[in-house]
Amino acid sequence: MATKHGRSTNNEILEENSNLVKISCFIYPTYSKEVEEELRKAGFDYAYSFGQKNLGSLKVLGKGKTGIVVLVEPYKVLKIRRTDAPKETLEIEAKLQIKAGEEVAPRVYDYGKNFILMEYIHGRNLMKNERRETIIDLLERARILEEKLIEHKELSRPWKNVIVSYNRTYIIDYDSATIKEKPRNVTKLLSNYLNRRDLGVKYSKSEITFDQLLSQLF
Repeated sequence: MATKHGRSTNNEILEENSNLVKISCFIYPTYSKEVEEELRKAGFDYAYSFGQKNLGSLKVLGKGKTGIVVLVEPYKVLKIRRTDAPKETLEIEAKLQIKAGEEVAPRVYDYGKNFILMEYIHGRNLMKNERRETIIDLLERARILEEKLIEHKELSRPWKNVIVSYNRTYIIDYDSATIKEKPRNVTKLLSNYLNRRDLGVKYSKSEITFDQLLSQLF
């Protein structure tokens, strides 16, 4: 049963076949003593084999080019930096996600060179045909990122970078994000996801306001 925040009960999140596994088993693709020591020092000795992605015989919530996302508590997930990641630290990503704020992104509780501990959002990936309310919500949160001068850089392909959780959207994965004087998050969503490049161009040139954009979009 979901709460008003779109979260689920412990029994829904922790499936019967989920089990605790030593944190070292989630260090991927090769073991690193440095990574394990940092994780253990931060208090992470175990994580759950849980999720839709496979990591060998284990299950994980996410598997990307910079990290592996695992469930460590019913409402908290841990992103562990891959040992072959193109970036040497997750600290910049964590700081940008904190700057984005809980209005837009999952809450960050702690972070280090090799990990980010954040809120677990129980939801689904963005789909092509979403409800009007969901699209408006996403555009509004993309605009909030712009107000904070954050360019996400992955919203031209938003499918895996947006979680829909009941009554709202979350923009996730800030590993490619950067600070930019004139971010184009809304424009990228309009031009690519919504196939409305005409509105994207007008909005980027300040020829229409955000409210006018919405009225013309729908």
